[in-house]
Amino acid sequence: MAQPASRTRRSGPSWLSAIAILSCRILLDCPAAAGEPEGLVRDTRVVTWPAAEPVAAGHDPQLFMDDYLVAEHEGLKRTVHPPRRALDRPVIGREQGTTQPYVTVLRDPRTGRFRMWYDKHIGREGSIAYAESSDGLTWTTPSLGILGDDNRVLEISAPFQSGYGVSVIDDGPELPDRARRYKLAYWGQEKPWERPAKDGGGDPGMRVAFSPDGLHWTKHEGNPVLPDYGEAWFLDDPRRPHGAGDIIDVFWDPIRRHYAGFLKAPAVPADGYTPGRRAGLYIRRLVVASRSDDFLRWERPWRVLAPEARDEGQLEFYGVGGTIARGGLLIGFARMLHDDWPAEPGGPADGVGWTALVTSRDGRRWERGDEVFFDRSSDPDAWDRAMAWIGCAVPAGDEILLYYGGYKRGHKVEPARERQIGLARMPLDRFVSRDAGDAPGRLLTVPLRMPERGPRRLTLNAAVAAGGSIRVQVRDASSGEVLPGYALADAGPVAGDGLALPVAWRDKAELPPGTVRLELHLVRASLFGFRLAGGEAGKAQASPAVPTRAPIDIGQRRQLFIDDRCLERSSGIRIAVNPPVKAGVVLECDRPWEVRGRTGCTSRASSWGRT
Repeated sequence: MAQPASRTRRSGPSWLSAIAILSCRILLDCPAAAGEPEGLVRDTRVVTWPAAEPVAAGHDPQLFMDDYLVAEHEGLKRTVHPPRRALDRPVIGREQGTTQPYVTVLRDPRTGRFRMWYDKHIGREGSIAYAESSDGLTWTTPSLGILGDDNRVLEISAPFQSGYGVSVIDDGPELPDRARRYKLAYWGQEKPWERPAKDGGGDPGMRVAFSPDGLHWTKHEGNPVLPDYGEAWFLDDPRRPHGAGDIIDVFWDPIRRHYAGFLKAPAVPADGYTPGRRAGLYIRRLVVASRSDDFLRWERPWRVLAPEARDEGQLEFYGVGGTIARGGLLIGFARMLHDDWPAEPGGPADGVGWTALVTSRDGRRWERGDEVFFDRSSDPDAWDRAMAWIGCAVPAGDEILLYYGGYKRGHKVEPARERQIGLARMPLDRFVSRDAGDAPGRLLTVPLRMPERGPRRLTLNAAVAAGGSIRVQVRDASSGEVLPGYALADAGPVAGDGLALPVAWRDKAELPPGTVRLELHLVRASLFGFRLAGGEAGKAQASPAVPTRAPIDIGQRRQLFIDDRCLERSSGIRIAVNPPVKAGVVLECDRPWEVRGRTGCTSRASSWGRT
């Protein structure tokens, strides 16, 4: 991010800066008010504990990435499963003008085509560009004629400041306000820096735009929707940790039904961090979060990721990209940065980066894994040798496509040539497994509340090695007693490798109603999660219809309660299937062949009726 021509720092504290430091410490030490976002928190690790109340199992995938669903476990090892690179080259590279690792890929719900938005060029020419693909692997850049004869769709830079980021949400074709179906967030500045700088100067911050088709964009007149205080010369300004830095990733949270986002934010002197090698006035690059009901009014951001005692060196964070919801779990991909480390042993410390997993059960507190989820390439000659930052996750059939930004030699080395977009892929929902070897392992879930309607056939996302098995017995959630017919002796062994391996017992194919606990016994197996599904055993099931996120434009069309799309909530209601009723004979054929141009069918007009 470009800096003003000159900045000054006061040589000594004043009564004003002392008040600001005290304000920062109050934010650090005092809990947030009830119902408000958490304030500034440092050196505090978020750990997800088992659920205290019964969890509604529903028909969505339930994953064992954290301990929310796990009441007890023994003999099991937790394993993170990295995705594999789809190609040894970028899918969008310097030939297409990419200059940043930030990218959004969406799949059109009607055509099935993949649509990509990425940053093109840098400096005053910085824009958002567009690409298309039929398979998510091979991309074309159409000549759109919007900003010249190429694939650019929106300018995000000013003559004095480059814009950054491209985070797009598609609210779907049935959104009543069709002009705002597509929503875009990015960082930019439209007013020049002031001299001397006041509050950092200019109007930098998070800006939004809207589009009916993802190609023709209109910027919001009230931009920025969140200001950026990170470049303020007054480092003790208590607003600085709650601004919107130049890395922005937004997403729709279908669990709580609102928009949410991650933003880069600075540390403050009160944090006590040693300055990062290239962090400048940011001291260390951290991550804050915010949320909005309308994409225009956003809550004051609160800190979610910061270096902790367990972290070595001068660890920093470049935002969290690609957040998706799987069941009741939000999964994000944190861009980890060490500007103080070299890509090659003994080489220049130009910075390295990788991706780690973060998860949340409430959308406010985020648990960060210690493991490397997606690492930079081990090949010294690879285009993504220095950095591999996942920016977008796209579930597609039985797998997830992960688009990432790769850097060859370092963080700030030739950004116009060495920052390119690659693709990795992985089986659906196989982020983390609980593994057992030759010695048996056991996992007991927290109480699970079975759905009152719909199928309750249990399937496992699991991989069982030769000679291994998974058996499931079911216990009453209150007494802990094994339910009749659901004991280990009744359970058929689960074998094979699949996303929806069926579980059955001797005389039972479905779980019982009510609240139960699942007790899983594993031998030579990896367990990723489970799901309640119907249909043919062993096949992955499509997700049921869920309530729409926006008002429905009903027009003159009938709206049916066949699925849950039109339901916000319901209680005491039972679903019933109503078969058609025979009304009688419409045509009667005594000679079913043609004779002299006539058939042998006689109409009984009085028999017509509705079914």
